[in-house]
Amino acid sequence: MRNFLAAALLLLGACAPAPQKDFVALSYEAADVLLQGARGELPDDATIIYGVFTPVGQPGTSEPFGRMFAELVASRLVQNGVGVVEVRLRDAIAVREGGPYALSDDARDVARRVQARAALSGSYAVTSEYALVTARLIDIATGIVLSSWDKRIPIGYPDYALFDMSPGWTRADHGFYAFR
Repeated sequence: MRNFLAAALLLLGACAPAPQKDFVALSYEAADVLLQGARGELPDDATIIYGVFTPVGQPGTSEPFGRMFAELVASRLVQNGVGVVEVRLRDAIAVREGGPYALSDDARDVARRVQARAALSGSYAVTSEYALVTARLIDIATGIVLSSWDKRIPIGYPDYALFDMSPGWTRADHGFYAFR
């Protein structure tokens, strides 16, 4: 009887849907949630600026994942009729180290020139098994978060290149990343 139960549980586990890790679908979900959450705060003709998503605690850096995910979220915003302007700065980011939602002077200047009302900002942390990703629409004038999206995304060996990872990374080798 015990073997039968174990076999049944194994079969049920095999039938469970695989966790979603279609980065395009997830980025589109993020954009849709962000836009829906900010609808009451942003006029229909609002312009949004964006830069790359960065690793948590490392606002001066990014990896292929951060660049790609931000591009995909911005693409979906455009598909929904939102005016989007990419901020390419010397440091390739739109926030400064002084605070998580404090735009750099360069980004603030771009926002003023294009009359942007909000900034798309994002960060992520990664382990060998998953990435924690957060995206936010932030009111440029006040710094108040208008809407937010968070997701735990399972990852595996094929995804490591997106995070500039290799199997066996350790905390000592690469800062805050912690792998088993």
